[in-house]
Amino acid sequence: MSDLPREMVKDLDAYLKEVNSSPFASFMGFRIIEMQEGLVKGEMLTSGNMVNQFGGVHGGAIMAFADYLFGVVANMYDRLSVAVDFTVSFFSPAKPGAKLLGEGRVLRRGSRLVNVELTVTSEDGKTIAKALATAMFV
Repeated sequence: MSDLPREMVKDLDAYLKEVNSSPFASFMGFRIIEMQEGLVKGEMLTSGNMVNQFGGVHGGAIMAFADYLFGVVANMYDRLSVAVDFTVSFFSPAKPGAKLLGEGRVLRRGSRLVNVELTVTSEDGKTIAKALATAMFV
């Protein structure tokens, strides 16, 4: 997963508090519930404000959750990273009021890029969306 020294990882307890106090995360109903090197797990509480014209949770809200997980896991190292690529596939609709679960896992971290796999599921384990993303260290 990583070819850089372990000491490059941030203090994860402090980082968890930092990311969970994000105004955007609070506004969107996102929360990180578990964090370890190269892995984050989170939850999203959906609401009626996220509904599309078909009555489901808007794909943009789900993608924002995956992007939030991506940003958290890609930036857990002591170097700022920025997204250079993000591809998402949707598999099932999510219902308003549902809690969605998400996971972001580093597939590879090199000296310049970090590749991340993201999964969003319903509480009963149904896959809602999967994404692959790449960030560049700046």
